[in-house]
Amino acid sequence: MQDNARKRQYIDSRNEPLITAMAEKKIVKKSGILQERKAIIKNADMTEDMQQDAVECATVALDKYNVEKDMAAYIKKEFDKKYNPAWHCIVGRNFGSYVTHETKHFIYFYLGQIAVLLFKSG
Repeated sequence: MQDNARKRQYIDSRNEPLITAMAEKKIVKKSGILQERKAIIKNADMTEDMQQDAVECATVALDKYNVEKDMAAYIKKEFDKKYNPAWHCIVGRNFGSYVTHETKHFIYFYLGQIAVLLFKSG
C-alpha cells in the first residue's frame, strides 16, 4: 500500500472532540426503559453512507451485547463482510489510540457514553 493512501489518527476518548461532524438521535429500549442514545461523530475519513452503516452496526452491537470486546468483534466482523477485510474495532469508555488507516476508511464516534473506533488497515 502506498504511503499517501494511509493516514495516521490520534484519538483519546477522554479528551474533547477533535471534530464534531454529525449528531443523530436514537431511541433504544434497555431493560424495559426507553432511553436516548445520541450518536456523535468526533472524527471521520469515510463516506456518509459508510458512516451511517457504522453507527447502525454499533447500535445493533450495543443492543445485542453487554461486553465491549463482544461489541467490537461484532462490528469488525460485519464490516469485514460488507466492506472486505481487514477492519479493526475498539469499543470502550476510556482508551487512547494512535492508528494508521487506509484513506476513506476511518471513523471515531460516541453512542451515548461508549466510544467506537473503527478503521481499515492491512
